[in-house]
Amino acid sequence: MISFIFSENFLTSSISYALPIIFAAFAALISNKANIVSINIEGSMSVAALSGALVSYYTQSWAIGLLAAIAAGVGMSLLLALSAIKLKTDTFLSGIALNTFASGLCVLVLYLVLGVKGDSSMTPSVLIPQVKIPLLSEIPVIGPSLFAQNLLFYVAVISLFALMFLLYRTRLGTKIRATGYNPEATASVGIKTGRVQTVSLVFCGVFCGLGGAYLSMANLGYFSAGMVSGRGFIGIAAEAMGAGKPVLTMLFSLLFGAVDYFAVGGQTVMSAPYELLNTLPYIMTLAALLIYSLAKKKHIQT
Repeated sequence: MISFIFSENFLTSSISYALPIIFAAFAALISNKANIVSINIEGSMSVAALSGALVSYYTQSWAIGLLAAIAAGVGMSLLLALSAIKLKTDTFLSGIALNTFASGLCVLVLYLVLGVKGDSSMTPSVLIPQVKIPLLSEIPVIGPSLFAQNLLFYVAVISLFALMFLLYRTRLGTKIRATGYNPEATASVGIKTGRVQTVSLVFCGVFCGLGGAYLSMANLGYFSAGMVSGRGFIGIAAEAMGAGKPVLTMLFSLLFGAVDYFAVGGQTVMSAPYELLNTLPYIMTLAALLIYSLAKKKHIQT
């Protein structure tokens, strides 16, 4: 068991499993900073995964497929902006409705385009390439894990620093954080909070698109209904555990990714029923949110 956890394969696979969670967590972070809870991250990732898979196959270009996935993620976020910001509907209920809509939409598009309802395996995606950095990738254990990863891993690392710069070093970032802290006070000084929230949701959609694209264009190689499998909600949990801080959010996402992979890889080294191991990511999510809620309550009381 110890040798399995500290192996090169465990580290590499944990990062791979964490990538969609990282993008989902970043999506939750940027939207929450503007005081709008994007519950529809799960659905946005599903639509993005389908868009990336189909477009990459028909264009035979992973780059165009990736752009299509991002556009789909942004489109879903703009639907939330339209309903929650423009039409003043309940954000939470709008997000749930969009998740339900996304689930049905993906099955419908699959049927209309391919004549199937389950997956797009008959039209495999053009895969996003792996990037191997010379010399650094030869370092034992950490080399293949950190310097011979999928292109989107490096995008995630760049996104971390970009988020930190945006939120804490730019005027837009100040407006986003001010809107999240006190929308009424922010509006009173002439800042259009609705516009700021819409911009935040656009960034949220970009991250949803990246997470969805990874699932169908790097991890699996085609779209499958239900492939997001709760990763959007796990990303929201990781953001909550990270208390809205980009670095902590990424670290908790990596932790969830490690647990997610352990639930799969651990079946080869443990005699526990695989059904029990498959529940570990969700048990971890519930435990993490419980600990976070208790810590926050204690902090408020003190």
